[in-house]
Amino acid sequence: MTTARKPKTLMARVSTRIQRSKSDVFVPRDFGDLGDYDQVKRVLRKLVDEKAVTRLGYGVYAKLRTNPLTGQPALAAKGGFDGAVRQTLRKLRVPWGETQVVRDYNAGRTTQIQANAAYAVRGRFARKLKYKNLEAQFERAHG
Repeated sequence: MTTARKPKTLMARVSTRIQRSKSDVFVPRDFGDLGDYDQVKRVLRKLVDEKAVTRLGYGVYAKLRTNPLTGQPALAAKGGFDGAVRQTLRKLRVPWGETQVVRDYNAGRTTQIQANAAYAVRGRFARKLKYKNLEAQFERAHG
């Protein structure tokens, strides 16, 4: 006798895919094969409420983990917020590079460190990416 397996809910399938994924940043199209765009967005909102993921910006979600020191949710991305922003830019296929301030610091021409993560993007990119009190700064790349 074969037992009929109960089909998993969309919530369970999306959660499983997030947990198994090597990526720490997700956009709704990553789950397009699982369900309708509106259904996926609804599930992602529920996962945000459950603190399994966080919303970084319009249509951009990041995996969370529990910080072992504080017990609070924290970004799972290697490199924290900066790592999550870099993954987001790669996932959205936005050409980017380091800002002039970062290049000057890395070359030893200045000792000033930029407080907020800043990225030089080529082309059009108008999204805001935020996590708690951190916000990524985007400026147009020259050349």
